[in-house]
Amino acid sequence: MHITGRQPPGTGLSRRRFLAVAGISMAGALAACSGEPTGTTHLRLSSWNIPLDLESYQRIADDFVADHPGTSVAVEVTTGQFHQWFITRLAADLAPDIIRITPQQIGRYAANGSLLDISAAVPDSYRQDYSDAFWAIGARENGLFGVFQHTDNFITYYRRDVMDRIGVTPPTSLADAWRWPEFLEIAREVQQATGQYAFGYGWSGSETAYRWLPIIYQNGGAFLGDDGETPSMDTPEAVGALEFGRRWYADGLVSPSNMSKSGGGDVARNLFLTGQIGMMLNNPESIAQLDEEMPGEWGTAPMIRNVGEASDLGGNALAVTKSSKNPELAAELVAYLTSRQNVIRFCHDGNWLPARSSLTAEDIDYADNVETMQRFIDQGTTIPIELVRAETGQYFSSLNMVFADYADLCFLGELTPRETSEQMMEAMRSVTQR
Repeated sequence: MHITGRQPPGTGLSRRRFLAVAGISMAGALAACSGEPTGTTHLRLSSWNIPLDLESYQRIADDFVADHPGTSVAVEVTTGQFHQWFITRLAADLAPDIIRITPQQIGRYAANGSLLDISAAVPDSYRQDYSDAFWAIGARENGLFGVFQHTDNFITYYRRDVMDRIGVTPPTSLADAWRWPEFLEIAREVQQATGQYAFGYGWSGSETAYRWLPIIYQNGGAFLGDDGETPSMDTPEAVGALEFGRRWYADGLVSPSNMSKSGGGDVARNLFLTGQIGMMLNNPESIAQLDEEMPGEWGTAPMIRNVGEASDLGGNALAVTKSSKNPELAAELVAYLTSRQNVIRFCHDGNWLPARSSLTAEDIDYADNVETMQRFIDQGTTIPIELVRAETGQYFSSLNMVFADYADLCFLGELTPRETSEQMMEAMRSVTQR
């Protein structure tokens, strides 16, 4: 889930927006006003509190209602800490029919029976329009527990003035992406140009520590084994990735304020905007603010790589919860929301990246930065299925917190990469009991 900085263009609330934010569908509002029993079948969909997305969900849901007389759909807001919020509502059998959920959250609830198999409602043609990695987010051996609606990932942002100053032309294709050694050489030149630091990384708090895992896969390592459950941070490749991350801070290339457990928004973006760094590895959330505060002064290149390619697994899936009293209809709505046509609508309205393989930036018809949005879409093809299996496993929520703790200790030099590996493996095994 990457939601920071996505704000509506205006501050006024239309009637539709008011109803969406309040968690009331248009059909439900009319029924409530009548004061009479309606016999209507009600569905509830819960989403993050992003006004543009709430409006978009409600518009699409209203079209679904128009095609399904006798139904209504209320779009509600997911509040507070997700796990605490969701577990409490599941226990009371009050969870929404449909939940918007991140890849990193879905495994826990698919494994414990909180999400329902929706495979009967999802057309077979959907599978053909998803990469193996993106389909695996919701697919399990015993069913389909969610459909990936939209994604986002990391690419490389740069300040044009800094690149001009050091005489570097950034790559434009995935095949030419900077390998680690070249990236570090350029980073040292950037540091001299800024007089402070070289680059930043797009964490936004400890819950997003997993955003660093692509670095491990770029080096041929893995966080978990092929089964998505067995800890695998003791390989030479994984330790080598930790050594690479430690070098960022030991060489002063990255600010010590820019750590995986740092809170309070996107530190890397703030450093980039103020010129304290000349590059950052980050997701599309930064685009709106960069356009506003430094228009024309920034550019993008592919995500860095090493022996392999990988990028962050961001985005959201839609799933049906066990609290649903109308699971077949709810599953039908999930299929409707994730149809090709409605993915185009949703991604256009919210400036999201489509998860469907056949969709391009031209199809989405973004208002601005079409080339950059296509770069993000292309970068999504580099996310390995092994990373997806790790991040969508049943233990991942707990393993992510373990990684956050030990990654910071390593990067700050309180543990060596080898010590980090040994202690992290012990803590991971205590979670998975493997």
